[in-house]
Amino acid sequence: MGMIGTLIGSGLTGFIALRSERSKQRALEQQEERQSRHRERLQELDLRLEHHRWRREHRKAIYEEFAEKSQTACIAALDYHRRCLPGAAEAAQREESRLHGRTTYREALMTSYAVELQGPDEVAERVGDCISSLRSMLTCAEEQETRVVAEPLSRDDAAAMDHQMAVHLDDVQHRLTLFTRAGRDALDRPTPPA
Repeated sequence: MGMIGTLIGSGLTGFIALRSERSKQRALEQQEERQSRHRERLQELDLRLEHHRWRREHRKAIYEEFAEKSQTACIAALDYHRRCLPGAAEAAQREESRLHGRTTYREALMTSYAVELQGPDEVAERVGDCISSLRSMLTCAEEQETRVVAEPLSRDDAAAMDHQMAVHLDDVQHRLTLFTRAGRDALDRPTPPA
């Protein structure tokens, strides 16, 4: 009986050792699987963060380009206005100035589309306000040219035209300030996209 007990004990020990070895192997495989999933999540997070950085820099460049083109369009509209004042310029210079004003406005408009695509919504809304204000400024200068060509203007008329343009200039600058704030807020958001 002693020998049978030893054999049974030995068999039982072997069986337990085998089960224990399988459990250890299973636990090791599960740990490796968890570590692999963790590494994959870290890699995915790194990719998302890198994409977020790239997108932020891309947006920043587009926002800056719009601000620059808007300032150029604003200056062109002011120049056009000045050339429309009585005795300020020949018709050819006014026409050249008008074309330059329209071209710079169109460039700002085209850049505004890129800003609207990049978003977010509050920045797109502010860029729309800027474009509308720039358009009003250019339209004002065009209307002033029409008046100058149609009839001689008095000093009071010229002063009124200057005042009108100053109001438009203030509005454009105010709208650009709001756009800049919205753009800065959008760029400063720390959380990457999910």
